[in-house]
Amino acid sequence: MSAHILIGMHGIRGGAVLFVAMMALGTGNDPYSALTPAQRIIVQPVIERYVRDQLKQDWGDLWEIQDQTADFKNELLSGQRDAPNLTKQQFVAAMRETIGSGYPRLRSFDLREVKPENGNFVMIGCALATREAWKQQSFTIAGIRIVDGSALVDLFSITADSCK
Repeated sequence: MSAHILIGMHGIRGGAVLFVAMMALGTGNDPYSALTPAQRIIVQPVIERYVRDQLKQDWGDLWEIQDQTADFKNELLSGQRDAPNLTKQQFVAAMRETIGSGYPRLRSFDLREVKPENGNFVMIGCALATREAWKQQSFTIAGIRIVDGSALVDLFSITADSCK
């Protein structure tokens, strides 16, 4: 993996599903147990905010902590990988248009584990996601990248592995 964790709908590489299942099975009661106290201070509030914003569809707040990677822009802007970062208004409009129709909406999320990965982090949880008539409860992952001391969260990806 590169230094920038890009785990979006199209960014999961071979073996990631197995990685997710192995990581989630090894968790105890504290999903942050693999982090140092300093890492936890940076990452935990952003994860809690990200999950809350996804569940409540608070796209304006999510814009502040969303990592605008090329994969993210490609997902929302239909292939414009070299597009500049979205303004807050563009981001909110894109999320309203995309989430629940073209891209799954999170309905619930249970954080299972947060792991350091090459200077960044991966969060793994069990989520119920829906899109049109489709629904699935499975392992869901997202990358967290640290930029200038702040944590930014990538698009979440839903695996094929059930987590019921």
